Amino acid sequence: MIEPRDVVVVGAGVGGLATAVRMAARGHRVTVLEAASTVGGKLAEHVDAGHRFDRGPSLFTMPELMEELDGLVPSDVPNRPRPFAYRTLDRSTHYFWEDEEDPLVAWTDSERFARDVEARWGVPARRLLRHLRTSRDAFELTRGVFLERSLHESSTYRSSAAWRLLARVWSLPLLGTLDRHNRRRLGHPKLTQFFNRYATYNGSDPHRAPAMMHVIPHLEHGIGTFFPEGGMRAIPRHLEALATSLGVRFLTDTAAERILHTEGRVTGVRDAHGEVHPAHLVVSNADLHPTYRRLLPDLDAPEHILTQERSTSGVIFYWGVRGTHPQLSLHNILFSKDYADEFRRIQNEGSPGADPTVYINITSKELPQDAPEGHENWFVLMNVEANPEKWDKDAVATLREDVLAKIERTLGERPNIVCEQVLDPGTIESMTGSWRGALYGASSNSKAAAFLRHRNRSVDLDGLYFCGGSVHPGGGIPLCLLGARIVDELAHQDA
Repeated sequence: MIEPRDVVVVGAGVGGLATAVRMAARGHRVTVLEAASTVGGKLAEHVDAGHRFDRGPSLFTMPELMEELDGLVPSDVPNRPRPFAYRTLDRSTHYFWEDEEDPLVAWTDSERFARDVEARWGVPARRLLRHLRTSRDAFELTRGVFLERSLHESSTYRSSAAWRLLARVWSLPLLGTLDRHNRRRLGHPKLTQFFNRYATYNGSDPHRAPAMMHVIPHLEHGIGTFFPEGGMRAIPRHLEALATSLGVRFLTDTAAERILHTEGRVTGVRDAHGEVHPAHLVVSNADLHPTYRRLLPDLDAPEHILTQERSTSGVIFYWGVRGTHPQLSLHNILFSKDYADEFRRIQNEGSPGADPTVYINITSKELPQDAPEGHENWFVLMNVEANPEKWDKDAVATLREDVLAKIERTLGERPNIVCEQVLDPGTIESMTGSWRGALYGASSNSKAAAFLRHRNRSVDLDGLYFCGGSVHPGGGIPLCLLGARIVDELAHQDA
């Protein structure tokens, strides 16, 4: 039996919320401090002229991680919410190229997808299916070490998962870049571009990111693509309801000011109102950079981690659009003609240039109530450098025109925009606390990137832990949920 302890979680993003649920399920007394007026972090929402937009991440995979959290709350707990509801989709994304009339539909049925690719481009279906199988095998072989455990604990390397990995490490794509791996295995430029895109799932450049990122396609094509009932905003709402049913106390509009510690151990958190919240355990779900610079200024910071290359940021347009577009789906990608040049421009100039790859998410395709009748809600994202200084009004206006021209060239028309809001790296940084507006913390543009992510348990202060997209195992909803599990298990070991 674990003795109940006082826990303070700094930040109510997905990782912080999931950590609060897990800690409270063990019987601890949990307080969550959140600077914003609502929980959710990047998973906020925006409403404009009857159009509802999910502000942040728009892809939902590995729903079993949400079901796992549901299972931690006994059914007889008062006010326990109903189990998390979602639907399984028959496709992940519609992919468009300017010189092809119809989109490539990425069916979640791999056999169907492979047949379509063979009919369109002549790439043998067996070659594509083999590529997807290697993604599955690499994912299953590495998940027990790289995703589900801390890479910074010696026990990880004594586990059965580590021994299995060691026995078959020869089968993994350990050499070269993701782009090189895809070009060699697929032999078709557009199919290579299709699989290169998965590097952007954690804000990286496929022409520099390691080939091991080949594991990512399995999330969509092996595990599947899903959609939460109520949209992505339903995820933090559900986690908040689970936590509240377990007695977690949420203090919104309450920024953490300092993590307090004495003689090598945390003692609590002082908030911006001057109130001190005593704690045996403190979990920072805040971005790593402000955690050290602002909350722990008296602690030696891991400069080699804080100064790593950032992941990409984004410029996001939230457009209410009059009219419907049947060729578009929930997720849509309008590819640039030269992917390598686009990423060189992002790295060297900060912007994708005049021919950007455009991601369009339209939740009203699944939730008609997200837009007025005869309208759609377009979430339009372009990858850009995480550098707020480069994104003034003129730069945003230039990109906006480039995006509209790209849409017109690809779809044959410009959207009829009736309302608009824009986020750029500066506003993303100010709204979410992500340093320089980076969407995923550090980039994964090196072979050592996984090992250079910050550890989940502090070696400087007993009782201090870290979760969220800027630490191990990384950004994105599944990884943040897995990070919460890792933190909970480490804290339980320390009890």
